[in-house]
Amino acid sequence: MSRVTFDLPRALREGTILPIAPDDPELDTPALLVDLDIVDANIARMQVFADSEGFLLRPHAKSHKSLAIANRQLQARASGLCVATPSEAEVLGASSADDILVAYPLVGARKLERVAELALQGRLTLVSDSLNVTAGYRDFASRLGVTIPVLVEVDTGMNRAGVEPPLVPGIALDVARSPSLEFLGIMTHAGHAHDAPTADGIAIVARREAQVMGDVRADLERAGLVVPVVSAGSTLTSPFLRASDGITEIRPGTYVYNDLRTLGRFACEPENIAASMLATIVSINGTRITMDAGNKTLTSSRDAVYGYGRLAEREDVVVARMSEEHGVLAAPTHDHGYSVGDRVRILPIHVCVWMDLQSEVYGTRGGVVVETISVDGMRRSL
Repeated sequence: MSRVTFDLPRALREGTILPIAPDDPELDTPALLVDLDIVDANIARMQVFADSEGFLLRPHAKSHKSLAIANRQLQARASGLCVATPSEAEVLGASSADDILVAYPLVGARKLERVAELALQGRLTLVSDSLNVTAGYRDFASRLGVTIPVLVEVDTGMNRAGVEPPLVPGIALDVARSPSLEFLGIMTHAGHAHDAPTADGIAIVARREAQVMGDVRADLERAGLVVPVVSAGSTLTSPFLRASDGITEIRPGTYVYNDLRTLGRFACEPENIAASMLATIVSINGTRITMDAGNKTLTSSRDAVYGYGRLAEREDVVVARMSEEHGVLAAPTHDHGYSVGDRVRILPIHVCVWMDLQSEVYGTRGGVVVETISVDGMRRSL
């Protein structure tokens, strides 16, 4: 019996000649739109900031998962790419990046196998936060007959991964003494900046991030180690870091598209949000407006102010609740002006998660769809 296979459904009908308007029936919904003029401006703005401050910029590609967008960042002088998983590294290895950092301790032969080709090409940097993880890297690199650069991850307060600052020298010395590994430096992610409700609070997290990393670097240098790389800085904390802190590299990701979380945490302006989900209204009952985008499209990410998202064109209409294929908008009054069949655009709470659910997105310029962009790293969680 032959096996039947099905291609992933695409919102845009194959063979459609672009450009088309977002309300063209050739474009089904839900469909993720990306304003390329905003994307280009976001990429340029972050690169100018990094250059002016003396940082290398290594964007985190999990925010877009796309070779086309990664190459835009690299063409704007990004120094390399950061990814979250080995399978993302496999895909982004087809970009023009000279170096790809997997910012996650890799445990197990299967995961390491996925990055073997990048290691053989000399384009891979790994992260460790324990002697056990380092031992796995040592054996892996030895079997391949290569030397792999390693950064030691420092916990600067997020309490997710990374080693406590006083223990970093021990991990770093173990890396440095391994013939098949190269101690390249230290990295951190202060993701707990999202918990700070004010700009001053985010600045405090960022300055603490910088202080801890500077202190750890000094400890390592006293232990006789050279520390070429001190990598820190997210979309939220990067603006508060300086090269004089000893930081050499920043790794923001969300900035390329931005979302309501970065807006709510003072890291962008409304006009800097490039991504929106085009959806069709399928049911109306008074102030309840139901559309064809639920939590399988918009994800379950929620914000205290914006709910599960809000309309791009109206701040007073938010996504109040969702089921799998339905999203329910809450309008303030019955005379909201919407009808069944109307199309609306939803702004994301957490755009990085959105991208993991899309096989392709649709680039717009001047309000019309001009380009199909593959999300090459979709569902690459291994």
